[in-house]
Amino acid sequence: MSEIKHPSGKLIREDRMPHIFCPGCGIGGTISNIAEAIMECGQDLDKFTIVSGIGCSGRAAGYFKLDGFHTTHGRAVAYATGQKLANPDLNVIVFSGDGDLTTIGGNHLIHAARRNTDLIVICINNFNYGMTGGQMGGTTPTLTRTTTSVYGNFETPFNLPLLMTACGANYVARWTSAHSHYIKKSFHEALEKEGFRFIEVISACPINWGRRNKMRTGIDLVKFFLNQTVVKENPAPEEALIQMDTPIVCGVFADRDRPGLLRSMHEVLSSKVGVKTFRGDGKAPVPETEDSAPECASSPKKVEQVRIKLAGIGGQGIALLGLIMGRATCIFDGNEAVYSQEYGAEARGGASASSVIISSEKIDYPYIKVPDVMVLMAQAAFRKYKSEIQSGCTLFIEKDLVKPEDLPEGVQVYAVPATRMAEEVGRKVVANIVMLGFISALTDFISLEAVQSALKMSVPKGTEEFNLKAFQAGFDYGEKLKKEQA
Repeated sequence: MSEIKHPSGKLIREDRMPHIFCPGCGIGGTISNIAEAIMECGQDLDKFTIVSGIGCSGRAAGYFKLDGFHTTHGRAVAYATGQKLANPDLNVIVFSGDGDLTTIGGNHLIHAARRNTDLIVICINNFNYGMTGGQMGGTTPTLTRTTTSVYGNFETPFNLPLLMTACGANYVARWTSAHSHYIKKSFHEALEKEGFRFIEVISACPINWGRRNKMRTGIDLVKFFLNQTVVKENPAPEEALIQMDTPIVCGVFADRDRPGLLRSMHEVLSSKVGVKTFRGDGKAPVPETEDSAPECASSPKKVEQVRIKLAGIGGQGIALLGLIMGRATCIFDGNEAVYSQEYGAEARGGASASSVIISSEKIDYPYIKVPDVMVLMAQAAFRKYKSEIQSGCTLFIEKDLVKPEDLPEGVQVYAVPATRMAEEVGRKVVANIVMLGFISALTDFISLEAVQSALKMSVPKGTEEFNLKAFQAGFDYGEKLKKEQA
């Protein structure tokens, strides 16, 4: 007997069959429709990612033989936005349910549409929270029953095509899970466009919503979809509100060619950052830039893991200080780095911190409990983070602003009047850069060349020489201190 193959086996994980969806559910069929459409498009499958949230539809990412991301409840669009902005060459597809996308994650959805973010969103609308018990959601039709609207929903549901069109989405369509051909056709149309593309698929949920509304099987719901829906050419989005006593309008509600978010960014920023070629359609190669990208070290500088905590008050450039260290480590020394920031409630004047972990090996945990090195630029920061200073820690302080007291034994302290020296250079705002030079003179976990290169790429254009002057002042002060202590 020959082995039965899934018709979309090239893209569907057959090892996960049979799937977990309830009998008659429309999600599995829609997954197959999208898989077929992706295979038919002829594009590089390595440039597709599937992002899903929580719920029955959130299981979709696990059934595709593509890079997939199963995210937190309501945050699928937020995750997908990050992916697309980080790697514009990807075709990022969000496949999730109405509860996850529109009710829990509604704010992310409307702002992604407003921005015309370059995503394709497949919204499986089964009128309820199917996985968690069949509760009423933002798309539950008026007067229909769920576990939390046993007498019928008295609220007006979202008109999703109207909402997405009004927010500015480039492409908006609606079908039911019984309209397989139209789903595939809409996906192909969406794939050829940029910007935000939204396809609502009204899906059968016989176990929860269906049986509470006298449609207990998938067949009952398919018959309902076929009898109750009407497909229109260029329907008005205002017609798309779902009421059980009127036809459910399906079709393409918006099909426009506004520039997507990435193209809008490219038009504004290309001349400023030197990028000539537009990226964002999932087809373009990585562009060349006017300035060649920095080369990573061919033989990385070997360094054991060093945990660095940097702290001061808002406005002292603590975040920039950590960023330069991280970039120097990763880009120019060829090592691993993890960088994080911590802010107080105040924009200026409150204690703030950043952390950098550097290592020649992989870094398994991104947070610092006990720092090996601590940099303190303000007394408020010392008070806040004093408890983290333990024996063996190396402490770099702003000499005029930090007065350490009651330090544990075995703490090595190096002090530099960074703010005073920055004023002598020309502006006290570069006190953080003076401190960077000071640290570079007294440590060797980042090479001098790497720090200077990272500094030049991290400060505002036109200020590179001024910042290098501040760096050199701090470095010279550190070199002098080394000689005095030798």
